[in-house]
Amino acid sequence: MDDVYLSGIGGYVPADRATVTEAVADGRYEQVWNRKDRIETVAVEALLSPAEMAVRAGRQALLRSGHGPQDVGLLLHATAYRQGPEAWAAASYVERYAVGVGAPALEIRQGCNGGLFALDLARNHMGRHADSAVLITCADRFDGEFDRWRTNKGMVFGDGASAVVMSRRRGAARVLSVATRADSELEQMHRGDVPLVSATLRRGPLDAGPGKKAFLRTTSSSEVQRRFEAQVVGAVDHALSEAGTKLDAIAQVMVSNLGHEMLNRVFLEPLGLPVERTAWRWGRRIGHLANSDQFLALEHQLRTGVLHEGDLVLLVGMGVGFVWTATVLEIGEPPVWTH
Repeated sequence: MDDVYLSGIGGYVPADRATVTEAVADGRYEQVWNRKDRIETVAVEALLSPAEMAVRAGRQALLRSGHGPQDVGLLLHATAYRQGPEAWAAASYVERYAVGVGAPALEIRQGCNGGLFALDLARNHMGRHADSAVLITCADRFDGEFDRWRTNKGMVFGDGASAVVMSRRRGAARVLSVATRADSELEQMHRGDVPLVSATLRRGPLDAGPGKKAFLRTTSSSEVQRRFEAQVVGAVDHALSEAGTKLDAIAQVMVSNLGHEMLNRVFLEPLGLPVERTAWRWGRRIGHLANSDQFLALEHQLRTGVLHEGDLVLLVGMGVGFVWTATVLEIGEPPVWTH
């Protein structure tokens, strides 16, 4: 691809943490899943909405990129859960307060892969608007009907936001490739057999379990696993090939902060990776922040000096539907904000 960079990276992770030990002790989280997940703590936001967290992350990414607001030609806001009032345009709010130039602002609701998929959309936008920078923000806060401990087994959700600026200005990392794969026949896993009309009227605690059980009555778990493996391997192979490199040359892999057992099943085992080649040991201390995991891990590893100029990094994600995206980055000169 033409020279395209992540010119700036920003994040907002709340300082407050909820510990797994306390959640198990008071019955919010089952010990059997604690043993499988191996998560330690999760980030919890008590005051800010997801959109407000996204504004903070977006402003930081824009400042670090060296771009002014006038350079932003598109804002993409990736979400997994409710952002605020119903029928409200959260992406426009983020653009208004993080950028403020009236750039088109779109929300991507694709589970936990919207942030990485936004890189694909941003690259296409820049093919038509070469001088435009694209601000990608991701944010979620899991409360209310969404029980961070129980809604989706194998994941423990944390709150927070991330942002990247994609442009042709040299920055933290050069984008060597982006590849996306999809298998829409798996969408029923989060729909189940409930009529869609009644589902839109439903209120109450969210539980992904019944939908998965209904789906597995007609599709074997081994077939689901086969399809998951084929798509994640396909996306990664495509990204590596486009970047002209091999998995062995990758310095570190950024994946979703899933529970350890699920992480192994959907990412590590299909790709033949040990957990030590990922940033998961850091991620287990903030939880699964939906679309933000990979960008926050990249920011953390740059800021703490784990990554160095010339390192190749692979970011891999998966979202309901299902959609997988992989991108290969080449780390540039250490940004000023890492000093």
